[in-house]
Amino acid sequence: MQHSPSAYFYLTIAVVFLFITWLGYRLLTRWHSGYRHRGIKYSYWLISVGSLLTMTVSRSLRPADGYMSFFLQAFIYAVYTWVIGLLVLLPVMFVLYIIRFMVRRVGNKQQKAESVLPREHQGITEISRRDFLRGVAAAAPLASLAISSGGVFVGDKYISKQQHNLSFANLPDQLTDYKIAQISDTHIGPFFGMDKLDRVLTMITQEKPDLLVITGDLIDDLNLLTPTMERLNRFFPTIPQGIYYCWGNHEYFRNIDAIRKAWESSPVFVLENTNRKVLDGKLPFYLLGVDYPWADKKEDQQTKRRGFINRALSGVPDEAFRLLIAHHPDFFDNSFENKIPLTLAGHTHGGQVALFGKSLLPVQYKYMRGLYQQDGNYGYVSVGTGHWMPFRIGCPAEVTFFTLKRSFPGPSVGI
Repeated sequence: MQHSPSAYFYLTIAVVFLFITWLGYRLLTRWHSGYRHRGIKYSYWLISVGSLLTMTVSRSLRPADGYMSFFLQAFIYAVYTWVIGLLVLLPVMFVLYIIRFMVRRVGNKQQKAESVLPREHQGITEISRRDFLRGVAAAAPLASLAISSGGVFVGDKYISKQQHNLSFANLPDQLTDYKIAQISDTHIGPFFGMDKLDRVLTMITQEKPDLLVITGDLIDDLNLLTPTMERLNRFFPTIPQGIYYCWGNHEYFRNIDAIRKAWESSPVFVLENTNRKVLDGKLPFYLLGVDYPWADKKEDQQTKRRGFINRALSGVPDEAFRLLIAHHPDFFDNSFENKIPLTLAGHTHGGQVALFGKSLLPVQYKYMRGLYQQDGNYGYVSVGTGHWMPFRIGCPAEVTFFTLKRSFPGPSVGI
């Protein structure tokens, strides 16, 4: 079953973008007459419409081998910088309106004070205030482009290493100092090519984890499916306890059947509402994985999640140490209910745009980013190793590493 966005969705996005473009230009011309110049007007609309068209076809511009030339990449990123700059322009203009309002209030008070001065000294403050507001308005697009270029170029290139030490009261001896690596939401495609995947795999190799999990949304461009699988298959022997993977929603967006077929010849373990014993012993270690819980209604999704996790837990001894991988973090409710010590998820991207660790985007989740804990059990939401568009501020992409520790009597150790 496919769940790809419809043509109406993309048409709506285009209409909204054109409206924002028009609104941004209207605001600029009301603030500063210089933007009404015919040359500026035509250039503004030519670049904006051209950028929209380039974004539409940008997926097909990436070479088949996944390596994009420096100049092509710079061009596409410049296009995104412009488009996102237009989106950033609106909140920037809102801030400027507040500044103008405050400056005018101060100016009105100063005018009243100046009314008692000699005539030759009156009006000087008013001229200075107008010049200030005019300069601020003229700089608004530059401020917007500066913010967007930082989010596009820096946000796309930088990948952080997140290290977490997690303590458990009943950790098996064989899992003491056991290290788990997680990548999530790479969205291999226009903004995550083979060069970036090689870089991420190198980062993982440097940390020497015992196990690697991939929590969904691995690939968006099926032209890169073959080279992606080749790299993961070659990488598999370097991870002592193997690589484990669960489906995300974008696997369904693209072509779940084609992706499923590619995994059939791979040594990577795909966990779809099932489990696998990783280590034997008196207290064995099991890894569980669940599918993406597609449903239109919240109640139906809850029912699916319960069914998926019950199937994944089937046959797992109660005394076993369990690690659950899921794409959607709502599974934390189910894992906490079933006393699963550690659950790793992704999906949210942390919002990609955040201030003081809080997402600024309207789409919010109960478990948005980072580490959650309940009754000694943990859930972690990765902000993603990639993204669906090249823009991150206050929420850098990450590769995450977890080292398991035995807790001692007394308060448990957090991160």
